[in-house]
Amino acid sequence: MPIEQTHDFKKPDAETATDLLRRATVAWFQSGETVAPASGSGFKLHKGLGYVVLNSPTAVLAVYRVRPDNYALRRMKRWPKGLAS
Repeated sequence: MPIEQTHDFKKPDAETATDLLRRATVAWFQSGETVAPASGSGFKLHKGLGYVVLNSPTAVLAVYRVRPDNYALRRMKRWPKGLAS
């Protein structure tokens, strides 16, 4: 049985999107990684859900899911294929 979404995700303003990217980058470095995310990293909406995608020049480094109610970040082990492009 699918879980119904209780919050509609609205695209954050530029200031909030920048803060989400900063927080995801800090979490990336705190996890012990040393490769710096490239400038192509940022916030993306995919099928009604919000994600912060950290890219390197050659690949996706990490994807963080954004909760719509409090903008909490959670690192994903497997992310939707549409985010990698």
